[in-house]
Amino acid sequence: MDKINVIDIIDHQNKYSIQRFMVLDREPIYLYECKGDWLIAEDSGFFNFFNHDSPSGRFYAFAGRKFDINMKDGTIIKAYGQWWAGVPLDYQELVIHAAYGTTNGLSRCNVFCSCSVDPDIIDVWLSKNEPSNNYSKYDKRHSDYGKHKIKSKFKINP
Repeated sequence: MDKINVIDIIDHQNKYSIQRFMVLDREPIYLYECKGDWLIAEDSGFFNFFNHDSPSGRFYAFAGRKFDINMKDGTIIKAYGQWWAGVPLDYQELVIHAAYGTTNGLSRCNVFCSCSVDPDIIDVWLSKNEPSNNYSKYDKRHSDYGKHKIKSKFKINP
């Protein structure tokens, strides 16, 4: 599989803070390895993690949604509320939280997915490029489609 490339970064000002979104040339493909109580997956510096903990009472991970977790060894773990999202302690200083979308995906539905990413990927891109501030830059249905910079309606107080 080819390395993931960052096409664009959008630093979106909302009412409370600035959120960072990355536009990628493809979605990460996560294949997990088990390390203790953690499932860890990485694709081109993009990470995803699940931590095992038994559901109890009304508390199920992902509200009990059932989904498959594909393992590197070809096996599949059936998730039903026992695998929770998180970041292992030994990765907390190595990754940052951001979100991503692809140009194709954003043109159909302007929603970004959460991820953990190696901060060097963002730093390298920012060293050569200017981020957009337009959350709707890739949404063909929006009046701000294609605009790199827009006037934000929100201002954060220092």
